[in-house]
Amino acid sequence: MLHTAKTERDYFAAFVIAIAFAFTVNILSQFSWFPMCIHTPASIMYSFIIIAWAASVVQRIVHKCIRRHIVAIAVFLLMLFIVRICRWMLFTHSALADRYLYYLFYISFISLPMLSMSAAVYVSRDESTAMPVPIKVFWAAAGVLMSGVLTNDLHHFVLSYSRASDTSDHISFHWLYYVIFVWAFAFTLGSFLLLIKKCKLSQCRRKWYIPMIPSAAAFVLVVIYYICGGNSPHMLGISLYNIQEIYLILYMGLWEGCIRIGLIPSNTGYNRLFEITHINAEMESADGETVYRSGAHTDTVGNTDFIRKTHTIRGGSVTWSEDISALDRLNSDIADLTEQIAGENDLIEEENRFLAEKAKYETQNRLYDKIARHTHPQLVKIDGIMNGSGGLEQKMKRCLLLGTYVKRCSNLMLASDRSRTMSTDELYFSVRESIEQTGTLGIVCELVNGGAKEISSGMLIAAYDVFEAVIESVTDTASALSVKIVPDENTLLSIETDSEVRTDSLSIHHTGLELTSYTEDDIQHITLAIGGAANG
Repeated sequence: MLHTAKTERDYFAAFVIAIAFAFTVNILSQFSWFPMCIHTPASIMYSFIIIAWAASVVQRIVHKCIRRHIVAIAVFLLMLFIVRICRWMLFTHSALADRYLYYLFYISFISLPMLSMSAAVYVSRDESTAMPVPIKVFWAAAGVLMSGVLTNDLHHFVLSYSRASDTSDHISFHWLYYVIFVWAFAFTLGSFLLLIKKCKLSQCRRKWYIPMIPSAAAFVLVVIYYICGGNSPHMLGISLYNIQEIYLILYMGLWEGCIRIGLIPSNTGYNRLFEITHINAEMESADGETVYRSGAHTDTVGNTDFIRKTHTIRGGSVTWSEDISALDRLNSDIADLTEQIAGENDLIEEENRFLAEKAKYETQNRLYDKIARHTHPQLVKIDGIMNGSGGLEQKMKRCLLLGTYVKRCSNLMLASDRSRTMSTDELYFSVRESIEQTGTLGIVCELVNGGAKEISSGMLIAAYDVFEAVIESVTDTASALSVKIVPDENTLLSIETDSEVRTDSLSIHHTGLELTSYTEDDIQHITLAIGGAANG
């Protein structure tokens, strides 16, 4: 291994150390012996920390929408410190500039909770998914709040300035200020709860506390901040922190913690991946310098037992070697065997041709015997009807009904021998022909065909057998019959009739079908569903 790739733990620790160092500089900068202005060095350091964090997010986060929102969070955090530097260092003598710079703080205060909520919405969702409509509506409301802040000098709904007795400016907060405060709290808390809800992976759930620690710390800091009257808390005359640091710890800690526990996928840890893999691979930069090597890497240049393959990736390429020595030996053995077999091919082909013809005739005979056994009950009934009493016309109608089933069922069984699946249209055509013969017996029939679908040939034949059993059971008693083929996604056949059907005649023996029957309002409903077990 040439390089050690940074892990999420390294990034998390690095940013914690950097923020702690900047906090220390902020304390030291307030002593008289410190060479620079109060808070300015710390503000500059915080700005560089945010920029470095945004750059690392761009490199690490693979989800496009989440990456954009987190970078936007970094931009608005950076805006807080840039505005603070401008207020405390560049525009200290302009009351108008100071006032509007102060208003710009509220733009970040409004935007950061919304960006956090928007990013949380995309966690565990595809990046091509459109932003939900409620989030768009909330963004529109955020725009209204921002407009209200920037136009505060016209209406003073947010705050107003007044001159105190000591000639200093006193700020009075009004109703829109509290709306913004509730807005920020509600959407920040909402993003926390949404992230906790989406933390479903076991490895994430065990470490849920990591992003919550900085969030809880920020909550404690903000409580202390407002206990001190909305001003920086002091200890021994030293200002400890300002509202900008709270937002930095809150949002940067939350999202870096989510990345740290793997809730947000990132493309780090290459060296660990290469250490545990068993492939012989290495990664090279664009200028050809080797950057990473797998634990199983060996030099295979010029070795004929290996084949080297290269694939271009962003920033360089990856090359891996495949051991083909065993494949070469197999190819050599195959070539020898092929030469030995070449002389026997003609005899084998002739033998195969003979066996195929024999198997074909045997298969046809077995199929014809199977068809004969399957339709034997109907053939017996036809013989009994023709030899029984009654008018010739009525006997012919009943025999045609049974004969239609014998013909159609035989066709279906022949087709099933050629294909394991058939379209339900074949069932529709068979049922339709039987329905036409049923209508000649004075039964009012209705047939509805749903969408065609491919099903097992055995299921289709079993469904036709159930239909035929119902027809034969109600021929002498029914006056109406309704049949539906594939009425919905799970149902193959649905039959309704005003006559009672003998359930003992409806047994099926196919594990993929489930037969149900019930009577309601003198109408018997028979349903054959896909996905059941054989029943009787």
